[in-house]
Amino acid sequence: MNPPQKKYWQILRRCLVGLGVCLTLVCLFYTEELWRGKHAWENSKSAVEPKGFNFNWANYIPAAVPEDENFFGVPEMQKWFVGRGSTDLSKKMSYAGFDCWSNSMVVAWLTIGLPGMPVPGNSVSLRWDDPASRAEAAKLLTNALGPTANAPQSPVGLGFILRRPEEIQALRIFLQCQTAPTEKDLRQFLPDNILTAQPDPARPVLKFEPDGDGLYRVTVPVLASAANYLAWSEQLEPQFALIRKALSRPYARMDGNYAEREKIPIPNFNTVRTFVQTLGARAQCHFLLGRPEEALRDLALLHDTCRPIMEENKPMTLVGAMINVAVRGLYANQIDDGLRMHAWREPQLAALEEQLKQINILPPVKQSFEMEGLLTCHALETFAPDRLVELLLNLDQPSGKHTSWETCKRYILIKLFPLGWVYQNMAAGAKMHPNVFASLDPSSETIFLDKLAAYQSQVDALNAHWSPYTFAALRLAPNFSRACQTTAMNQTKVGQTLVACALERYHLAHGEYPETLDALMPQFIDKIPHDVIGGQPPHYRRSADGTFMLYSIGWSGRDNGGLVRGNSSYPYTNGDWVWPF
Repeated sequence: MNPPQKKYWQILRRCLVGLGVCLTLVCLFYTEELWRGKHAWENSKSAVEPKGFNFNWANYIPAAVPEDENFFGVPEMQKWFVGRGSTDLSKKMSYAGFDCWSNSMVVAWLTIGLPGMPVPGNSVSLRWDDPASRAEAAKLLTNALGPTANAPQSPVGLGFILRRPEEIQALRIFLQCQTAPTEKDLRQFLPDNILTAQPDPARPVLKFEPDGDGLYRVTVPVLASAANYLAWSEQLEPQFALIRKALSRPYARMDGNYAEREKIPIPNFNTVRTFVQTLGARAQCHFLLGRPEEALRDLALLHDTCRPIMEENKPMTLVGAMINVAVRGLYANQIDDGLRMHAWREPQLAALEEQLKQINILPPVKQSFEMEGLLTCHALETFAPDRLVELLLNLDQPSGKHTSWETCKRYILIKLFPLGWVYQNMAAGAKMHPNVFASLDPSSETIFLDKLAAYQSQVDALNAHWSPYTFAALRLAPNFSRACQTTAMNQTKVGQTLVACALERYHLAHGEYPETLDALMPQFIDKIPHDVIGGQPPHYRRSADGTFMLYSIGWSGRDNGGLVRGNSSYPYTNGDWVWPF
């Protein structure tokens, strides 16, 4: 063999040896990652299963129930309340009269003038520098507009009026000022909260439109007549009657595919929201017309429908649990509106207390937290490699939108993705879950901020340093902290509304509110519900003007003396939770 050929075979042997070594190392890498991943996953399961977790998905598939005893055995219930998107019922409950929110009606003419100027005819004269003028202007405006009520469908809160819009006589005010006020000043002089309990600075109800020298046209959206809305909603009575009949069935099992995570049947948020808003709107109209018994009937249907659709349906997903949280909060809001309007009477208040005492939204939320942990592990086990790579690269756009380099990266990673990383992410998710699971105690209706903070610290520490062992678990994990906060707020709403009903019953019986909440027991309430945060009794004090303040410790865990704090993106984060929210 000549020297060039010998050198060639030496190089080839070295390449082959090197390739063999590389392949051996790669095989060892994948084998070790798989062993380590499975070992970590088994250790995590062994650590959390004694605490009540069960990772066998088959155990969570609900058993079949007799069709004639199943709420969802009524075909309309399955069609209306399961799935996503609009349904026949949600479309039928869409009230065209709320299109009037794109129009406005004049409720006042406001003239700005210097002191000493003659007052225009038929105008009420007020002085800008007189502290009593604001209260007088608010009184005049509310009298001119007449009784109003909130509409759950409304983006700005206000929605219903007792009078017909054409019956409104625009108020005329002559406001004496040394200097012309700005529109911002006028909003402070006549704020939205004189009309609605839920003012939104981003969507004002009252608008001040210049109409000549020193003249402003004060408008509100055209409101729907309470009588007209109730007349329109009578067409829904056959659907409501069918739902009431279905509620007599003892079981609730949605029809669907429970074997795959993405196909588990869930409550139809669109229909549930519209259904709840419609019943709430009907209750508001009954308040205006002095019909508390009819309002109670609508709210009782709202309350009862939560049971099969969101509370008893299994497995409890986070979507279903949070829909229940939102609906229960809206239910409490409707009762609160009736309390503010003093529309309820003793029989209705006693019935509402019985309904409110049954509400504990923590158990479904805790069940959904356990389910989310299981579903995350189930998803990681069943995800195709390309979906895991999407999570790895944080690329959630359709594959057709990837750049050439991103497409190349995806292809390489899909082919090389180690199965051991899947098990490591499953283990990471299982390790994080016990703290968030322990942060809720449904039996005592308490949320523990320290345990939730420990969970959040775990998440923050993992987010601070990217790892192939945790990236998918972090991406798939819901925002448990926000879910807990919303749950705590709405359970607090329910508890405060229960106390407020007892206070109103006391007021109807004695003509005043009690000195302490203890005076309510046992005649007007069995026991005072404690705060969800901290577990202490709610704070109460009677005011000198005959009203009262009722508040609970909020998300900060501190008593701020009834001070509300927060920000526009998510209110009530730092201060107390004061009734009514």
